[in-house]
Amino acid sequence: MVHAFVVLTEIVEKEGDQFVSICRELGTASCGDTIEEAFSNLEEAIEVHLEALKETGERERVFSERGIEIHSPFPTEPIHPPIPLGKVIKATTHQIPVPV
Repeated sequence: MVHAFVVLTEIVEKEGDQFVSICRELGTASCGDTIEEAFSNLEEAIEVHLEALKETGERERVFSERGIEIHSPFPTEPIHPPIPLGKVIKATTHQIPVPV
C-alpha cells in the first residue's frame, strides 16, 4: 500500500468559554478548553472521519465533491490558506492509504 496526503485547513474560534474547531473541507467539528485542545480534538475527529470515508467507500466521491486533492508525494509548494479575520487557522496534512 502506498501512502499519499491530503491537505486540510482547521479553524478555531472562541465561543463563550470554549474554543470551537472545524475542518473547512470535511465539515468535521470539535471543541476544547484551549486552542491547542480544540486543534488536537479536531485532528482526532478528522482521522476518524477519514477512516470512515475509506471503510464505506465514499472517500473518492466526497473528496471530488469538496475539491480535496490527494498529493503524492508530500506537497513541495508552501500551503497558504486564506485566514478569516479573528480566527486561528492552520493547514495540516493527513496521510491516507491509496491503492497502487
